[in-house]
Amino acid sequence: MTSVKSALPETLLYGMDALGVNIDRLRYLDGYLQALVKKNVHPFIAFHALRRGVKIFEGNYGVQKPGGGPLREDAIFSVASVTKPFTASCLAILQEDGLVDFWEPVQAYFPEFEGEGKDGVLLWHLLAHVSGWDEDAAYEWAAEYIRNKLGIALPEEGEDQTAALMAAREKLGLPETASGWEVFSFLAKKAPLKTTIGTAFAYNSLGYEMLGRLVEIISGMSLEAFARARIFDPLGMADTHWALPRDKYDRYVFREPNSRGGDYRNTEEALQSTSAAGGLKTTMRDQLIFGQMFLQNGTLGGKQILSPASVRLMTTDQNAHIPDSYWRERMLGSNWGFGWDVKNGKKDDFGMLRSDVSYNHCGFGGARLHVDPAAELVIALYIVEQEEAKACDHMSTAANILYSALV
Repeated sequence: MTSVKSALPETLLYGMDALGVNIDRLRYLDGYLQALVKKNVHPFIAFHALRRGVKIFEGNYGVQKPGGGPLREDAIFSVASVTKPFTASCLAILQEDGLVDFWEPVQAYFPEFEGEGKDGVLLWHLLAHVSGWDEDAAYEWAAEYIRNKLGIALPEEGEDQTAALMAAREKLGLPETASGWEVFSFLAKKAPLKTTIGTAFAYNSLGYEMLGRLVEIISGMSLEAFARARIFDPLGMADTHWALPRDKYDRYVFREPNSRGGDYRNTEEALQSTSAAGGLKTTMRDQLIFGQMFLQNGTLGGKQILSPASVRLMTTDQNAHIPDSYWRERMLGSNWGFGWDVKNGKKDDFGMLRSDVSYNHCGFGGARLHVDPAAELVIALYIVEQEEAKACDHMSTAANILYSALV
């Protein structure tokens, strides 16, 4: 199914010169994205962009849910790890308030984060994924601890581990409300460091779960309540939630079961997830607002959310001295800020034409939010990944086409 209407806002047709946009190239992008959906390469695609604060592209293609109607303009997406810049921003606000400092040790707040050398892990190491605490290695360590130290026969990953994890919960003295994931997370915090602190990049969602919990500890509010008070409400982001209100379920985008994470994303657990690393549900519009706030150095619509100093800190490459690392099943650059994947010379899967000062974050399953100060550009997109498709290639191509329209 093609887009319901033209992806080119009418306002743009009369302001092309002022915005520095080549309309013909945007029409080409519209055709490229439509073709991907027509050929069923992807069941749906959303691709929205602002330049200089003005909407220059609004493409909504495909279906809202398998067998359903067209993708809505106000569709709500589960954006997975695009959550991380939001969580990092909450912590940056608390640092500006003088209630926390990124230079503080993790153990000051999480004494259970114990083990040799871990007293040297600072909050900023978690933010930039350079703590030396490798998530995959930590999970493996936790699984072996359950089997060898607790004497519980834990099934292999992919099999039903519920009974074993509940038995481990009891032996560890954890609350009866603790989930199986929380059992793993509790033990993973005790896993040894894999590398020396600050010497290697290892993408770590567990670290961001801790950072989200830290926001709650310091503020005395839930992460969602804090974000709503300090970010969402001031910016008018009315459709951004961790726990999605049930009266908005009809706007949620359900996925094909064979798509990456499809089975999970369609569950009640996903719709109500409060994961600080990957639980956010939001719209293209609200993501563009958040990105535009960063583009404008922390202020939008007269509301200052972050100081220019915090924006500069978060979007500066903190890992410039660290070599490329093997993650996401290939070698990729370690360039990272606090909550943002920064380019700074990186060659990866989001187009070669973006500027060196740009920054973004992707989310498992096909989400991405991208900000480019040099191009005065913000992009929010969702090209749903399917197991047999190369969605990252299509993201990269679409980004390059859009950049070719900027003059």
